[in-house]
Amino acid sequence: MTSVDSTTVAYAEIASRICVTPPYYALGELVSPAPGLAAATVPVQTPTGRQATLINIAEAGRHLAILGLSAAAAINPGTGRHYYLAHRGVGRMYPPTGTLTTLHGSATARMTGRNRAVAETELRDADGNLVARLDLEYLVMSAPVFRRLMGPATAPDATEPASPYSAPAPLVDVAADTRSATAKLAVEATMCRGHFDGFPALPVSVAGYATFALFDHVLEAAAGPGARWQAGLFRLRADHLAAAGQTCTVDVEPSAPIEPEAHESAFTGTLRSGDHDIFSIQVDYTTV
Repeated sequence: MTSVDSTTVAYAEIASRICVTPPYYALGELVSPAPGLAAATVPVQTPTGRQATLINIAEAGRHLAILGLSAAAAINPGTGRHYYLAHRGVGRMYPPTGTLTTLHGSATARMTGRNRAVAETELRDADGNLVARLDLEYLVMSAPVFRRLMGPATAPDATEPASPYSAPAPLVDVAADTRSATAKLAVEATMCRGHFDGFPALPVSVAGYATFALFDHVLEAAAGPGARWQAGLFRLRADHLAAAGQTCTVDVEPSAPIEPEAHESAFTGTLRSGDHDIFSIQVDYTTV
């Protein structure tokens, strides 16, 4: 990535250094003001469901994580493609202050070791109001290491629609009451397009979509069909990749708020495949 003031960076210039491709990569007007810094416009492609926000938490996380790894790729001394796997994160969603227009993301990244990187990211609306913040830690793998982790390469079905990220997560066997819910999510290669080419694996953001879609069932049961929720602080962790062909169990349960003094409610969403914990997220929220 070129590192001069306000240099516009085409996707083709960084594609050989990062792990995600379109349609999962959907940033626009990427610029690199300096090494380790990146900014871009952020699209809104995924339904918000019952979230009272301009952008789904999971989608905000998707674009900000990609922006962060793009910034990290500029300063990674290792050559060639590297895979930046979101491992831990803490963020906050802010109440919307206007209508949805263009969203702008920014990221500052640094390598904290040969195999680790961190990024601090923000998402703002056209008026400069904060929409989301997300600080992420990545596990960084060279292409050969990643291939050994994933096994033989496979390929998504190219005959499917170009982007699967405009549709809700396809949950099945949903069972929900006023406090908790469970469902199944079958990971298909076409759900993972661009993440990662030849090695389709469930994106962290789609895992997030699934937990939030499931929580919407809980909210409807508890507060009625018109209820919506506003997220506050959230924490996430991703410990394993779910490859195409696996089926995940999705669970949502109430939990203690991350910030008890805020007098908010909270829930924890988890995805598991067999004995592996794939993803979990704890979210403070208020019903609106």
